[in-house]
Amino acid sequence: HTQASLGKSFSHGMLRGRSGAMLLGLLPLTVVPTAAFAPAQAFLRPGKNGLGKIGQHRAPGLAFAAPARGFKGAAMGLLDGLKKTLGGELPTRGYDDLKPGTFAHEAAQYALKGEIKEKSASGHDIATFGGGCFWGVELAFQRVPGVIETCVGYSQGELKHPMYELVCTGMTGHTEIVQLTYDPKVTNMKVLTRLLFSRIDPSLKDQVGNDRGTQYRHGVYYHTEAQKKEAEEVFKEIEAAGGGPIYTELEPVGVMYPAEEYHQQYLERGGRMGMGQSAAKGCTDPIRCYG
Repeated sequence: HTQASLGKSFSHGMLRGRSGAMLLGLLPLTVVPTAAFAPAQAFLRPGKNGLGKIGQHRAPGLAFAAPARGFKGAAMGLLDGLKKTLGGELPTRGYDDLKPGTFAHEAAQYALKGEIKEKSASGHDIATFGGGCFWGVELAFQRVPGVIETCVGYSQGELKHPMYELVCTGMTGHTEIVQLTYDPKVTNMKVLTRLLFSRIDPSLKDQVGNDRGTQYRHGVYYHTEAQKKEAEEVFKEIEAAGGGPIYTELEPVGVMYPAEEYHQQYLERGGRMGMGQSAAKGCTDPIRCYG
């Protein structure tokens, strides 16, 4: 197995891999309930990732409902308790593994400064989306004409510079996200938001396909008011199609912490099967979400 696939295939709170083993030694099992963990069952069932067109799988007549974040708050309480138990801060990650010249490396420099940017160093607009496991949704965005670069990471949480294994516990408040740069002359926020909705069931709370937990919640995290306005129009389209409640978040983006290098463009680079999938613009090949 690759390091990435080991991270995705944990179950019953058992985090695997070198970093995961280290964390198991730190996490008192009596403090962490099984509900805080989200076994990625879809890892064992490739292709079951909740794909479909806008409105599919949703019955008409149900009202819009804002996301409830009660469990997220409880998870953060557990995280604070764990910090006290350990007598200090939780382990975090550096970004030396990220390749210079990539957008992930650029985003890491912003994360280290706690900055949230509207445009990339090359002058392109930046957009951020959560769509469950970031591997498949990143490849979907890579294929969009007008999308320049992508990277995956963690956002909307409390812990700075979180490690993947900690995010997987569901206790840090982060969700897995794709952050991308795009040319607004070629594509726009409406197109990108519609693509997100084509890959999720917005009526599922904290879940995409069989991946469950606050770290898999879906959302549009805007960088500007103009992006928010465009996204809102698509949210209205989804609501008009019927079949709420809509649990997809629409919030200002927080600091984005790039994920480890082995997660970046994971499916294009081969995935767990070592069989790279096309990121060519306009490609419509089915996406094998776990490689």
